[in-house]
Amino acid sequence: MSSAKSAVRERLLLAAVALIREHGLAGLTQPRVAKAAGVSQSHLTYYFPTRDALLTAVLTRTADDQLAGVEQALATGAADAKQLSRTMGAAFEKAENSRVLISFALAASENRDARETFEQLTRGIRGGIAGVSERIGIPDDPRTMALVHSLAVGLSVLNLALGGSPLRPPPAECMAMLFNLLEKKATTPKRRRRT
Repeated sequence: MSSAKSAVRERLLLAAVALIREHGLAGLTQPRVAKAAGVSQSHLTYYFPTRDALLTAVLTRTADDQLAGVEQALATGAADAKQLSRTMGAAFEKAENSRVLISFALAASENRDARETFEQLTRGIRGGIAGVSERIGIPDDPRTMALVHSLAVGLSVLNLALGGSPLRPPPAECMAMLFNLLEKKATTPKRRRRT
């Protein structure tokens, strides 16, 4: 693909992600994306013939961006559990990221290609967290990584839905509590069951 075509494709993807961030999955329509990117709809369909093709490309791009962000955050902000909690908490408070995450989950529930991309993203996020788990004193087994990931997703959704409500959970504090509990569990000797 020529650099001019790559530039147009990139502009279309950026416009699509921006629309999802602002309006959720409902905002991802071909006419809206074409208008936001400054191209005709027929030009858009040259690159993405169907909404599903556009959605798949957007989700792949989003997954790549999310994984790069996770890797960077974990590499630079995860010297200990407290720093990791703050780093993750800051990410969960960004409404635009949460809208993309929720849109991604909705698309994955209905579209096999989206589900496969979402599974790749999930594996990457859990792998990233597992990579720093030893540094922060928590076990890196699959169940623990699923728990940490699930809390992260739940905090993102609740913070988006509750906005400024007093019911809104403080993400960094919640993650710190979870890491503290997991660290205690990892260092507490197991009791032998009497038979």
